[in-house]
Amino acid sequence: MYHNQNMLLHRYVLKEHIWPFLLGVFALTGILVMNQIFILIWDIVGKGVKPTTILYVLFLYFPSIITLTIPMGVLVASCMAFGRLAQDMEITAVRSTGINPLKLNILPMIFGASITLLMIWFNNHTLPESNHRLKNIMIDLAQTKPCFRMKALVTLKDFSGYDMQVESVDYKKSEIYKVKLFEKETSREIFANSGSFHTDSLTLTLLLRDGEIHELFQKERYRRLAFKEQYIHIPLDNVFIKRNRNYRGERELSANGLLERINELREKEKTKKRKIRKINSLLVEYHKKYSIPFACFAFILLGCPLAIKVRRGGAASGFGLALLFFIFYYVCLVGGENLGDRGVIPPCLAMWFPNIVLLIIGGWATYRANK
Repeated sequence: MYHNQNMLLHRYVLKEHIWPFLLGVFALTGILVMNQIFILIWDIVGKGVKPTTILYVLFLYFPSIITLTIPMGVLVASCMAFGRLAQDMEITAVRSTGINPLKLNILPMIFGASITLLMIWFNNHTLPESNHRLKNIMIDLAQTKPCFRMKALVTLKDFSGYDMQVESVDYKKSEIYKVKLFEKETSREIFANSGSFHTDSLTLTLLLRDGEIHELFQKERYRRLAFKEQYIHIPLDNVFIKRNRNYRGERELSANGLLERINELREKEKTKKRKIRKINSLLVEYHKKYSIPFACFAFILLGCPLAIKVRRGGAASGFGLALLFFIFYYVCLVGGENLGDRGVIPPCLAMWFPNIVLLIIGGWATYRANK
């Protein structure tokens, strides 16, 4: 009888985690998705890209977003659930029966460990593939819409042999205005009032209208040529594009793929400083695949004793506490990634430092709550 009542109590506590977990995941995902939508509006919307393509790009961003929001949802669930139980004196009632309230965290800990394992699998399979597809669709957009990556008054160096700057762009028509083109090999400068792009599988053709060509030749003699129309043919390096499609960057690799890339780099002859920087970057990405999922377990250990100690405010107070630790964790993650890439601190410590801090705080809070 006592065993059945105990199991019911544990299930009740676990059930209290479900809605806060879903609320935390959806709320945080919504915030980050809105941020990504604003970025997409700036980079894609209004450039003649189909709405279905925009939605597909947003869909491919989802895995990188939920990689962060699911661990944070676990923290929100733990803080809100135990915060409400503490405020409604249910923790006190459990303590009066002789049961240590911290034992109520057993099933949530199992839940956190399960989410950790699931997220490790997700980070090594779904996330790399999603990032790879996202890169390829961006290559497709750059090929089919040559103006896609152009921004007003920003020098574009993507074209083979040319640097280009424009004053304004009509993305839907692939039209550019007030064009400045610098030909690297001949040092010619070309100015035009307007221009348009046409592309096929092998060549990008730029038609410039109403402009002038300025060049130096034959011992500093200067020549200026006016034109009504001028065609510039820029060969597309399809071999490079194909290689770029097949090549996987560090965020498109699983943990095993990252280790293989690290071993390859260590065997290559390369500038020492550049090699170390690249290896550090790969190691940061490797440890991130495990440190972020482990945060699910660390957050469960942290949330229960903290919420019991800070019982005023209940679920709302628990949500505020979770948000505070979310900001701390995110700042440490971004800062650690930057420092780890540069080799200021070891990549392993850079990515695991937030978890270590959370475990220390969780251990201290557990000791105080138990005492």
